[in-house]
Amino acid sequence: MILFARSRHRHVSERRMPQRRRPIHRTKILTVALFLLAILFAGALTSCGTTGREAAPPPSPGPTATLTVPVEMPITIALTGSFSDEVLNVLDQQISAFEAENPDIKVAVLRAPRGEARRHEAFTEQLRSGDTTSDIYAVDPPWLPEFYAEGWLVPLDDYADRYSIEIADFFPPAAEASSLDGTLVALPLLLDGGLLYYRQDLLHRYGYEPPLDWRQVQEAALAIKEGEGLPVGFVWQGAPYGSLTCNALEYIWAYGGQVLDVHGSPVFDSVETRAGLQQMVDLVESGASPPEVAAYAERETLADFQEGNAALMRHWASVWPYLEVGESLSVDQVGIAPLPASCLGGLQLALSTHSLHPEQASRFMAFLVSPAQQVQLALGANQLPALNTVYQDARLVAEKPALAHLRDALDPARLRPISPAYAQISEAIYTEVNAMLLGTQDVATTAANIQRRLEISVR
Repeated sequence: MILFARSRHRHVSERRMPQRRRPIHRTKILTVALFLLAILFAGALTSCGTTGREAAPPPSPGPTATLTVPVEMPITIALTGSFSDEVLNVLDQQISAFEAENPDIKVAVLRAPRGEARRHEAFTEQLRSGDTTSDIYAVDPPWLPEFYAEGWLVPLDDYADRYSIEIADFFPPAAEASSLDGTLVALPLLLDGGLLYYRQDLLHRYGYEPPLDWRQVQEAALAIKEGEGLPVGFVWQGAPYGSLTCNALEYIWAYGGQVLDVHGSPVFDSVETRAGLQQMVDLVESGASPPEVAAYAERETLADFQEGNAALMRHWASVWPYLEVGESLSVDQVGIAPLPASCLGGLQLALSTHSLHPEQASRFMAFLVSPAQQVQLALGANQLPALNTVYQDARLVAEKPALAHLRDALDPARLRPISPAYAQISEAIYTEVNAMLLGTQDVATTAANIQRRLEISVR
């Protein structure tokens, strides 16, 4: 950096020659003239210099111009996502370790809205506008086709080769979600998916094994509810938002229904899909699930189960840490089983094409999905790492044996419909299914309405 000092200039005023009066005597005049000449000569030496021009200003007492060598500052990259407090605490530790190993990089974490719809909207607005604020986005798996089709994601194949990342080492459905048209577009960070939680003490008391299909779930919920006098039997997420889409898919898939065919065309309205929807209605009409389930989100579902009001619960794998600290329910009373069909959740790391520092951002992404950091995430935040080899880690097996059980229970997990129009597909499903649960339309109307809306969305 070159620094310039502004000089302070002095202004030297000109001297005026005195007017001579009429001479009186030549000798006197000569004497006076010589005297004046001497004065002028001295003034010229002190004021005007030898040329008679205005003198240059004296040196400024201020700082002089200097030249300094620029100091290279660390580059800051940003990761944007919605993380639990436990995950944020682990991220803080991981970032400190990463910055110590990479002094040329600083990492910031930017919080995104928690709600799925609001988060998707925020990410879409940022990416569409070319916003360079965030380099890395922690996205839900079904958003990847949309973001990739819009040209918002950097292909990661070269970076994966550089950092020796084998996508086949990750949980298969998560690995499948990360690749589109043969191109790696994301790295799996965390696993999540639908699981069946049940009161194993109550199932044992009434002679039930963990249910294998939805009819068995309904039967066990009704028997235990009536036998124990519980307010509800089985709780799940029926409010009109993204989680209801996942719940509905778990019924539809279990009965053999599909949303899109292999060509991406809607095939929702089928005998199999209607059977899955009817099962949802039957749960409510039989009394196995309460009518209020049409307004239940994750919070209400967990509260009913933790407070001992329900015998069975459909929830996400990520809720397990909260069951461990329940006051009304001992973790020893809780069993975990696969659902008849499970919807994959979790988080994927995607690199924005608007990133100003893709090289540095990709280095941090590779760091987060490395075995050591995946183990730390599991131990520190009780989250399911996406890297399969982590579950054989001796420390993890010793300290968090439940995580391996949770991971195994997610084996049936499936990807949601792969389409750039997933947001519209999801909205069509959860709004229509919620109307069905409220009793304002029947199963046939619900299936037909969703089919029609999907045909418009995926044109």
